[in-house]
This record gives sequence, structure tokens and C-alpha cells, in this order.
Amino acid sequence: VGNLVVRQLLAAGFGVVAVSRSAEKLKRITTSYSRTGRIGTLQGDVSSDAQAGDLRTRFVAAYGNPHAVVASLSSTAVDGPMRILDSPTEALRKAFDTNFFTHVIAAKTWIPGLASGGTFVGINGGLANFAAAGMAQLTTTQSALRSLYEVLAFEAQGRNRPEDRRPFVRSLELYGLVDDGSAPLSRPEMRIDGTAVGTRVSEIIARPADFPGPVLTLKSRAFA
Repeated sequence: VGNLVVRQLLAAGFGVVAVSRSAEKLKRITTSYSRTGRIGTLQGDVSSDAQAGDLRTRFVAAYGNPHAVVASLSSTAVDGPMRILDSPTEALRKAFDTNFFTHVIAAKTWIPGLASGGTFVGINGGLANFAAAGMAQLTTTQSALRSLYEVLAFEAQGRNRPEDRRPFVRSLELYGLVDDGSAPLSRPEMRIDGTAVGTRVSEIIARPADFPGPVLTLKSRAFA
């Protein structure tokens, strides 16, 4: 999803700094989009407060405070089948560390330092509304993420900033599998066009007041 967002933000005219733990991913992004003249990269991690703080320090030194941040952080590493009653507690804790607390850390790191009236967009899955067989870790972490973004949106509108300078916080929930065009299409009714995901994120950043949320959705035909 992150690469699709980068592509569409650049297409919409934004300058973009891609952040990843993977130097190889960043190299591919640079190779793909360097001709735009509006792409930067920075290797970093939001697995802990200390790592995120170091990332933010290096980012601000190089680029200044961001106008917007897109948090696309979930990992397929914890996507295997899981039933809570049959799994070690540590397995669910790992899923929360990977798919929930990274969003917490990213939000704490970036929202307070957004440029005036900036926007923070978190990408979430569409399993918050229902329990899916064998996907306990996804249902629980995505439900928690929905609540997290509702709380963050509320807190971001606090009175510590003038009203016209308060940051916008939005969550985009994706109901379906995102198609990035790299593999043969199966079950098309379950697929969300990857370009549509990136386009919606760019629209939210450009006009956050038009997408009040804070929880927004983009659905495949199966969930429409």
C-alpha cells in the first residue's frame, strides 16, 4: 500500500519522503520516481519510541516539519491463521506490537510536530466490524486501531493550538485486498484498485475538511 500511496501523491503534485526500515525498498522507490524531482527517502523504524524519535530528528533536520504523514505500518508477518483460544498469548502480543503499537508510536512521534493544519492518515484493514474465522489477530488489532484513531482525532482537536492550526487525524479502512497490479487477479469482487487507495489518501491530505471521518472507508464490490 505504501508504494501505491507514494505514486499517487507524486501524481497529485506533492513532494514525498518515503520512510522504510528496508534500504532495498527505498532504493526501488528512488529508482522508480527520481525523475519527478519530488521524492526523498529516509531509512528508519517506529518499533520503539527511541527509534521513532531518532527518525523524527533526522527527518526534521533534512526536510523540516511534515505537512502530512501517512502511516501504512501493518505487516504480513503476523497474518497467519490464529484462534485466540488455541494460540499462545505471546502470539497475539506480537501481532499487537507489529500492527497496533507501531501506529501508537508513529502518532505520538509525528502528530505534535505536523505543520500547522497538517494531516495524519493511518491505513487500517476492514475487519474491525466483524470476527473472521482464523483471523483473530487481525480482527482484534484492527478493532483496536479504529478506536485508537477515534481517540487521536479527538485529542488532536484539543485547545493547545488555535482551532485553525489543529491537525487533522483520519483513518482509512480498506475493505478488501489491495490490487497493486503485480499479480494475476483472483476474486476480483474482493479487490480494491491500488490506484484508488493512493488517490483517496491524496484527496484526504489535500482537503481533510471534506473527509471529516475520522474513520473513512474504501470498499471492494463484495463489501459495497
